[in-house]
Amino acid sequence: MLPTRRLAVLAWVAVALALIAAVVRELRAPLFALDFAIVLSVALDAWLVRARRFEIERQVAPIFSVGRMNPIVIHLRNASSRTVRGTVTDDPIENATTAGLPASFELAPHAGCTVRYEVTPTRRGPRALRGVAVRYDAPLGFLARQERVELPASVDVYPDVHAARSLEMLRRQGRQDARLGSLRVRGGDTEFERLRPYQRGDEIRHIDWRSSARRDDLTVRQFQAESNQNVVFALDVGRGMRGESGGLSHVDHALNAALLAADVALRGGDKAGLMAFDDAPRAFLRPTGGRTGGRKLTRAVHALEAGMAATDYRAAMTFLQSQVRGRSLLVVFTNLLDPRGAKELASSMRSLLPRHLPLCVLMRDMDVEALAEEPVQGEVDLYVRAAAAETLAWRDGLVKQLERGGVLVLDARPGDVTPNLVKRYLEIKARRLL
Repeated sequence: MLPTRRLAVLAWVAVALALIAAVVRELRAPLFALDFAIVLSVALDAWLVRARRFEIERQVAPIFSVGRMNPIVIHLRNASSRTVRGTVTDDPIENATTAGLPASFELAPHAGCTVRYEVTPTRRGPRALRGVAVRYDAPLGFLARQERVELPASVDVYPDVHAARSLEMLRRQGRQDARLGSLRVRGGDTEFERLRPYQRGDEIRHIDWRSSARRDDLTVRQFQAESNQNVVFALDVGRGMRGESGGLSHVDHALNAALLAADVALRGGDKAGLMAFDDAPRAFLRPTGGRTGGRKLTRAVHALEAGMAATDYRAAMTFLQSQVRGRSLLVVFTNLLDPRGAKELASSMRSLLPRHLPLCVLMRDMDVEALAEEPVQGEVDLYVRAAAAETLAWRDGLVKQLERGGVLVLDARPGDVTPNLVKRYLEIKARRLL
């Protein structure tokens, strides 16, 4: 039982009258009558709401996606014979933001309603849901009763699994994502697959003029991309990947990009594998094809987090070459902190050539870029901006060094890594670089 604002106002009135009655004796009798009325009303209110009035159930999916709004549904039923107005709330889960709570409701006698709210996790891993609480006023309005029902439930927060589902829906509808471009893995110029209507972006040299004349519509020749090739995603989980951007860690951005690119590769007939490393290899999943490969990747990384260890690129690339024999596209996600690590990364990535095709995905530091673009207001700001500009110039030099060595590089903001990586993979397949 909790006091309401109405009871608090009456209590302050009684206190004010008591102060006045200390001087004016004639007010003592009305004051005692008011106090008795307040106590009697509160007791009556408490008696009227002594029994439980609600039946509560929670409906929640067993898997959440990090960085996405995941719905949770609460079902309420008024088991009493009077209309009840109140609010409902749920215990929050760790490392998440909530939208839609507390939610207000009004229920007629023996009626039910559904309350929906969204949870946006910011970290992956297992999470626990506990109790749901309902608060409503007693009939006289002097007390509010809070009923709490323990509804323990466990959910696993995975990387963004909804992106792949949305991509598959667009693919089935024959559409394309504005950020990803064409969703079709197209081949080169030798493995003919079929004729199809011309779409914006198709190369002119692929138009079949004879078929176009017969159909009275532009028709292009579509070529099949080579399949059954290996794509291995290597994720740096060292201290350089502990930074955050847009509410997600660099590891989460890398995992979202890797899983979506893996989904595109698997549906195109390729195999996808994964490795996590810092100062030593931490996890390795051999390239596997089909839906089984996608499920294995998702389960393997749902609790992966960046640690404080320094990254050893040489050990990671040596291990990767020993485990992956056939020519593969090796996608390495990392973030650089110092020149020594950059030099080691460059030499390790070049060691993968020519046996494999390495693609280095670098996460830009948005805080450093912001410092380089901020207006100068004093001498200290001038030095800060100069240091930030020097860091960005050093990073650009590293990208050019890697590209001169034959390594493919994707240098993107964390929020843009996912669409840019899918585009780069489709480009590699189309140009038959693998």
